[in-house]
Amino acid sequence: MKSRFSAPLVFALSLALTACSDSESDKKIIASLTNEKAGTVWQYYDKSVELAQMNGCWACHRVERGVVGPGWRAVSERYKDDPNAREWLLYKIKNGGKGNWTKTTSDAFMPPYSPRVSDEHIKQLIEFILSLEKEGIPRWEK
Repeated sequence: MKSRFSAPLVFALSLALTACSDSESDKKIIASLTNEKAGTVWQYYDKSVELAQMNGCWACHRVERGVVGPGWRAVSERYKDDPNAREWLLYKIKNGGKGNWTKTTSDAFMPPYSPRVSDEHIKQLIEFILSLEKEGIPRWEK
């Protein structure tokens, strides 16, 4: 059964998980959420969404639509042919910023997620985002 969390709750839970990730049980939970362990497209989708929720991304983004920031499918469409997309998105997620999606965000600022979110998790999320158009992940909003 999948539960739907409110954005503030997801953000608070993600802060708590990342702030307290020193215990062995927290490390096991975090390791279980890596999307590379997925065997099907839906498992990949689910694990990527769980990773996004855990790290606070879900407070502002969804796959098909944005809450504050852009929907990830729109990001995938924009950068699908850009050979520098991974590096650019890594920079923007780690450092934050504004101005790239002004019409979508009403000039809202994306906060920096580094070092609170590991580079490994950021890279996994970038791969998921960029795979949305290239891999043909079906449109379905959780």
